[in-house]
Amino acid sequence: MAINFRLLGLQDDLRHTARQIDHLCQALDGHTRFLCHSVHQDDATAMGEQVQDLRHSADDMREIAQLIRP
Repeated sequence: MAINFRLLGLQDDLRHTARQIDHLCQALDGHTRFLCHSVHQDDATAMGEQVQDLRHSADDMREIAQLIRP
């Protein structure tokens, strides 16, 4: 069975991007905590929701990568 290197590359890219999003979310979590303790608490709530959406996107990318069979 031949390996499809384009699919393998796509799978690697999806996993790599998901890891980058995870790192971004960690940084944004810190910023969100800072906002919680400032006068910008409404912004903290909105940012927390956006970070959660990013985490879901990263999870979706990992699921798609898992389904790819190079």
